[in-house]
Amino acid sequence: MNIWATIRPMRRMLGAPGQVSSEKTCRSFRCLGREWPSLYAPFSWALIVTILVFMVSGCGRYKEELETAKQQTEKLNAEVKGLTEEAARLNQEKSRLSDDSKTLSDKNTQMQRELDDLNKAKVALSNENKEMKKKNSVAEEEIASLKREKDRMAKEIEQLKKRVADMAPPTTSPAVMPTEVGPQSTKRLEELSPCDAVLAFMKASEAIVRQRNGTERTKSLEEAHQQYAPIMKGAPQKAIKAAEDWVKEGTKYWDRSPDVALARVLQLRNIALDACGKGPNAAGFK
Repeated sequence: MNIWATIRPMRRMLGAPGQVSSEKTCRSFRCLGREWPSLYAPFSWALIVTILVFMVSGCGRYKEELETAKQQTEKLNAEVKGLTEEAARLNQEKSRLSDDSKTLSDKNTQMQRELDDLNKAKVALSNENKEMKKKNSVAEEEIASLKREKDRMAKEIEQLKKRVADMAPPTTSPAVMPTEVGPQSTKRLEELSPCDAVLAFMKASEAIVRQRNGTERTKSLEEAHQQYAPIMKGAPQKAIKAAEDWVKEGTKYWDRSPDVALARVLQLRNIALDACGKGPNAAGFK
């Protein structure tokens, strides 16, 4: 600020009132000489200096306040900038947390679906386990029943073995012919069951094959077949057919025919025995 530019108008303003006031004073006090105007000049300069001092001090104080305000403004601008950056960072963090929350929500939904599927599978497995336990219980009952049936059949087989051993015609004496049956032997044959008659026919035929030859053997085999055929009726047809073929093939094998193998003879024997529910050892065959 130009202080001299300020002083000049003030001097003009102070000069005019000074004159007017001195004139008024002169008129009032009837101009008591020329001494009074000399007192107004120092007073005016003192007033000007005082005003200038106040103005200078006021400008300094305003300058300090302006500088302080400028610093505060810069500080506030820095704080606003920092707050703006912090707000942007918080917005980014908010967006990231929102994305994470959505991801976690999707995972939670998926896990809930998987949990529901596992619960359904658990219920299905539980029901299947119950069903398996029921089936296992039924199977155990069937196994126990089969074991009882097996024991019963084993006892029956033992009884049949004893009956077959008692009823079978003797084969150790070459002098005894299976077709030469007396009243007592005929009675024993009639007591045989059809399957026992099949076994007896096979044993009698085996004895004839071993002990006879030629036409005598053929005749004896025919007589044996005629003797046992009525009694074998009622036995499985498979057993009867296999027994008859076994006698024919066995005769050829005994005569060392190259067309017949031992395996074929054993196969026919086993077919006949299996059809009657017999085993080779139980039936007396080696």
